[in-house]
Amino acid sequence: MKISEKKHKDGIVEYTMENSTGMKVELLNIGAGITGIHVPDRNGNFSNVVLRNDSLEEYRGNLHLLGATIAPVAGRVKGAEIEVDGQKYRFDKNDGNHTLHSGEVGVQNKAWESGIVEETGVEKVKFTTKIDDYPGNPEISILYSLGEDDALALEYAVRSAGPTAVAPTNHVYFNLNRDPAAAVGNHFVKSSASHYLKMDEALMPVSVAPCAGMFDLGAGRRLQEVFESEDPQLKLANGGFDHYFLLEGEDHFEVSEVDSGRKVTMTTNFPGLVFYTGNNLDEGLPLAGRKPQKYMGFCLEAQASPAAAHMDLGFGIEASGDYRRRTVFRFSVED
Repeated sequence: MKISEKKHKDGIVEYTMENSTGMKVELLNIGAGITGIHVPDRNGNFSNVVLRNDSLEEYRGNLHLLGATIAPVAGRVKGAEIEVDGQKYRFDKNDGNHTLHSGEVGVQNKAWESGIVEETGVEKVKFTTKIDDYPGNPEISILYSLGEDDALALEYAVRSAGPTAVAPTNHVYFNLNRDPAAAVGNHFVKSSASHYLKMDEALMPVSVAPCAGMFDLGAGRRLQEVFESEDPQLKLANGGFDHYFLLEGEDHFEVSEVDSGRKVTMTTNFPGLVFYTGNNLDEGLPLAGRKPQKYMGFCLEAQASPAAAHMDLGFGIEASGDYRRRTVFRFSVED
């Protein structure tokens, strides 16, 4: 595996990782994000299977957070308030009465420090940022590495001076189609997850519910079926998934597309993930090489849900000292 670095104007730095199979991953210091994942279809033709902004400069705004690392807290914070070590911390409200993706304290559109490092004989790209004026003043890092088995690993590391609250994730959108104009309705999702978080009209999690009906993904489900469903929870989320699924043991998510044969399998030691199907993407999105439209991509946002701050989920988002989590996206081709 080899890594190259390219410096652009205005402090933008781009990294490219490539393994011996030809898989290529492109990363950006703005938002410590993923801008490209190039993998083959069943005919051996490589193409980028993630949504990318039309220019690198657009990652400084990045309205839909394409590929970005979100921190300190991804997702919706109820009432824009959390408690850390008995003290209240208030975010700015940017989603009705709540806060989405940390609001103004979020680092997803900022430039992170970056470089190529080596750990236990493995070369990685490391991005780091520090969040001041936030509990514990955490230093947050994400390390990317690419295996010869076409697995992209994301390792999150947080060091704080004291108690903090963290729930980072990556917001990369996948689209496995050969046709760059095609949305993801023809993709199949499969997971053994048995429970998800039911939401209210503000998309705030309110209860743990069994994965039944459209949420039962055990046998696999075509996304177009989801988009056409009358399920009240899916309608609340603008006609698709935007829900947190709880993961236990060997639970994982896999999404495949029959025509190309491509499949991505996500494993993680986070307690769950938000599966989002691009319900709010729109025609005005400045996408590179794809047709901007609703359902143009899906996200597998592995994280600890901030709903743990107001619900008993068996885990929390408070941390102190060193915090580490890992997510892996493995790509394969089915015959």
